[in-house]
Amino acid sequence: MCLIITGKSSQVRATLLETKGMLKDIYTSNSDGIGYMYGTKDGLKVVKFLPKSMADAEACIKRMPSDERDIAIHFRMTTHGDTDLTNCHPYDIVPGYIAMMHNGVLHTGNKPDESKSDTWHFIKDYLASPIAEHPDMIFNDSFLTMVADFIANNRFVFMNGEGRMSHVNFDQGVEHDGMWFSNTYAWRPSALIPNYYMGASKGWRGNGYGYSAYDDADDYDYTYDHKHIGNVKMVSAHHAAYKEDDYEWTTDEQQAAGICQAIHDIEVDAVSAMMNAYPDVALPIVFAMMVPSESKYNHHHAVSAREKYLIDLIIERNVEELIEYAYSTAAAPQILAEVLCYYCDWTGVEESV
Repeated sequence: MCLIITGKSSQVRATLLETKGMLKDIYTSNSDGIGYMYGTKDGLKVVKFLPKSMADAEACIKRMPSDERDIAIHFRMTTHGDTDLTNCHPYDIVPGYIAMMHNGVLHTGNKPDESKSDTWHFIKDYLASPIAEHPDMIFNDSFLTMVADFIANNRFVFMNGEGRMSHVNFDQGVEHDGMWFSNTYAWRPSALIPNYYMGASKGWRGNGYGYSAYDDADDYDYTYDHKHIGNVKMVSAHHAAYKEDDYEWTTDEQQAAGICQAIHDIEVDAVSAMMNAYPDVALPIVFAMMVPSESKYNHHHAVSAREKYLIDLIIERNVEELIEYAYSTAAAPQILAEVLCYYCDWTGVEESV
């Protein structure tokens, strides 16, 4: 799904190099290209790399400016197009003056030329001409709102030659100490922000959940009654962090339906948070209430081996292996959420529920 980080160059550089395990987590999940952009007296500077190791990734970061200019950096995980410098972000819109980064999967796809990414096609088909004619459009609130409505659960970052930056769907990301992160799937915010958590305001959107899903899923022990939706119990493993030692939750059918609704509505961040916090509760509910089939969307572009593996597990309703996968890496919940939302169609509520 990729990751974008924006902020002051010296701070972003230091955060990536000095936060224990952070760059390793990000690069391991997004090893298909690193690129960044910043303004200079001669115009916009765009730098791209195809690192082959962690050492290469560190060398890329060390080349970032150590000053207070604004910068945007992108770590790529290939979903569309070839893995090459052409498809490495940022992309030029007006060469030398305006460029753009993208995080997410665009519904417009890349069918006309599958060697190019969905971002490359989106720029060519929708953005290049109007922005070339009206460069300040990328700072126009009405334009940015229109783009946000069209791209839904995706994030864009624009920058011009003066280093002025704008975001589309800024509120879908995470802010910390003047930096902005487009998502949390490839890194653990708790490593940088000890008290970080994703609460009801971060993605649940009225699905009936009044609790907070803490980022460190290992802090909790979950049990689930597979025959009846309900009786979900959570016990804190670190009592000192909470006012009460134990929490008892119950979830009725309306609340359980909220998990399924998030998948139907392609609320990828919300589904990812669920897969991160309690996949052993959420996945049985999903398969108890809905029946999956492989989406026709998969025929429009090449599905990666990892995506195909997850699609097969979902179609087989292999809950145990899906839960094991969700806990396997920091990136796994986000990847699983994308496959659940984008690559599978879901029907009905089973009569037995």
